[in-house]
Amino acid sequence: MAKQLYDYWFVQFDFPDENGRPYKSSGGKMVWNEKLKRDIPQGWFASNICKIANILSGGTPSKAISKYWENGYIPFFGPTDCNGNIFQIATADHITKEGLQHCASSLFEEGVIIITARGSIGKLVIVGTPMAMNQSCYALQSMSGEYEYLYFLTHQLIEYLKTKGSGSVFKSIITSDIENSTLCIAQKNVMSCFCEKVKPIFDKIKENTIEIAELTKQRDEFLPLLMNGQASLNYHLSYSFAAISILYRHKPKNIEMKRAVIHTVVDGMAPVLSKEQLNLLESVLTQTLDGYEVTPSVSEEEQQAKANAELFQAYLSAKKIEGCSEKTISYYQSTIGTLFAEVRKPVCDVTTNDIRNYLSDYQEQRKVSRVTIDNMRRIFSSFFAWLEDEDFIVKSPVRRIHRVRTESLVKEVLTDENMEVLRDSCQEIRDIAMIDLLASTGMRVGELVNLNREDIDFHERQCVVFGKGNKEREVYFNARTKIHLQNYLNSRTDDNPALFVSLSNPHSRLSISGVEVRLRTLGRKVNIAKVHPHKFRRTLATMAIDKGMPIEQVQRLLGHVKIDTTLHYAMVNQNNVKMAHRKYIG
Repeated sequence: MAKQLYDYWFVQFDFPDENGRPYKSSGGKMVWNEKLKRDIPQGWFASNICKIANILSGGTPSKAISKYWENGYIPFFGPTDCNGNIFQIATADHITKEGLQHCASSLFEEGVIIITARGSIGKLVIVGTPMAMNQSCYALQSMSGEYEYLYFLTHQLIEYLKTKGSGSVFKSIITSDIENSTLCIAQKNVMSCFCEKVKPIFDKIKENTIEIAELTKQRDEFLPLLMNGQASLNYHLSYSFAAISILYRHKPKNIEMKRAVIHTVVDGMAPVLSKEQLNLLESVLTQTLDGYEVTPSVSEEEQQAKANAELFQAYLSAKKIEGCSEKTISYYQSTIGTLFAEVRKPVCDVTTNDIRNYLSDYQEQRKVSRVTIDNMRRIFSSFFAWLEDEDFIVKSPVRRIHRVRTESLVKEVLTDENMEVLRDSCQEIRDIAMIDLLASTGMRVGELVNLNREDIDFHERQCVVFGKGNKEREVYFNARTKIHLQNYLNSRTDDNPALFVSLSNPHSRLSISGVEVRLRTLGRKVNIAKVHPHKFRRTLATMAIDKGMPIEQVQRLLGHVKIDTTLHYAMVNQNNVKMAHRKYIG
């Protein structure tokens, strides 16, 4: 999740602006950077990583001098100590305080980033406990003391060095490689804000790494003692059981549960222990559990449901950070939640066939369209791709489920005659004002119901609407709409700030469903099929394209992010095809 947030802020440049909106997507100013050969946010700059971090080197005390190594307690890091963890807690070698004083390495505090420069090249770890390192590594120490941003920026540095090496595996890293690199460096306030948000994640990762290291140590101590039959086995055994979360409580004895636990442990160790050792183990377990109650953990199904819920919640949180609306989040929640309820498996064990069968059964049972099934497939793809990106699963099971083919239907638009008939059928001045505003601006129904009186600029015949993703844009209306809107507003006696309200008291703001129902009723009244808000939007786009309006301007008018969406409107009017055929072909 932290990596995803970093990419969103510092690669896509959609960090929160002063209003909390995604910077680049909301129109934040981007400036061309000659060094990077691309646009970057205003106030950011191109430089090497040394602008925000100090480069530190390591060294090894003489192996020939025993007092530098014997009984050493200071962890001494080398490239071979990398074990895939983000935080480095333990090392194979340790040096003494005197050894540290007689080598080129310093004692690096927690939060320092170590880069392996020789041997296993380009691996990164964060110092999780004070340690020294050898000369095959470099350390980066954040000047601000916040290491979270520096950690991901160092990853970018490694990728930069690989690119400079034409993608090949480079043999070593030297200080000049780091000093001569060119990266995009963010403003200090954005760095700090990012570090503040992801710090709890890094703290949790560090906590888990330390706990795993401690449990591993206990296991390694426990097994030799158990195999040798030593008396001190009692201490390690009881402590180990507590560590691996077998729940003990000072309650009345539960003899049957204790016996079940003892027999399970003894049976599990039977293949590797002698009969005498098994007897000793049983005796020690009986003594250790005396006076304690062993409480069974939650059922496997409950554990599964909890794990699924935690992953799902993390995914939804990521979507919120990306700027998805509450409506979209709710749709994702219901769609994926229904999948969990049907496919009763840990989410990480869900297979391609599970999802295929679920989609097939869903379509058959509920008789939904192919479009609905493909929308569900896209949502599942997003969720499992996120699990893959966050390393919860190796490969998304949705990858092999291809897009559902849907029928390409010619969508109808409202004719000039239809529009006049609809206007004539309106008995309420509100309805004709609403129809004209939809027809002349092409705004979405969600944008319509959110409008307030003060949003309308009658002088310029325009208004500002907030579209999908909280992106604002200007839309324009004609003189007829202006007159009908003014007449409608002048006729109102309520003080509700909303532009369109209900006809009866308490004159509340119209909802999306309220607009849809009203338009459908008006359409049925004059025998015009399928009158809905989006039909006015499609009609406007079709008319604009027919009259030669550049497609890029139509895209901006409608508020489409991708021009491909706008191009769908260019294919709706079959009459245009017929006329063009006669004109150009005959």
